[in-house]
Amino acid sequence: MRRWVRYEAPIMVCVDFGDDGYTGKVVTVALGDDHDDVRLARDHRGHFLVYDDTMEPVSSGEQQAIRAITIAEYREWPERLDWEEGPDVLRYPDLYGPAEAADDQDEGDDLEPLDLHERGAVH
Repeated sequence: MRRWVRYEAPIMVCVDFGDDGYTGKVVTVALGDDHDDVRLARDHRGHFLVYDDTMEPVSSGEQQAIRAITIAEYREWPERLDWEEGPDVLRYPDLYGPAEAADDQDEGDDLEPLDLHERGAVH
């Protein structure tokens, strides 16, 4: 079972206006990603936003939601380089999956261990 816990982070966009005060262009986009900048998102009632793996909202009072919030807030997150980037998970729930566990065993591996003590083995 998986739960997604929604956070919000400030994104500031700097617009540089021309001399006419009307035309302009975006010159800087800054994502506030310090620990204090990123915080749990809440709905209009003040409840934390938690979703199941199909992005259906679940009650923030649900046992798994409470545990997910607690674990997420502990902030033992993957390194920033391992974060995903792209469209919002709420719009594309299947786009961001957990990292696949490495499969150390090859199911098609039919090799037998080499017995060096077998008769006729070269020493």
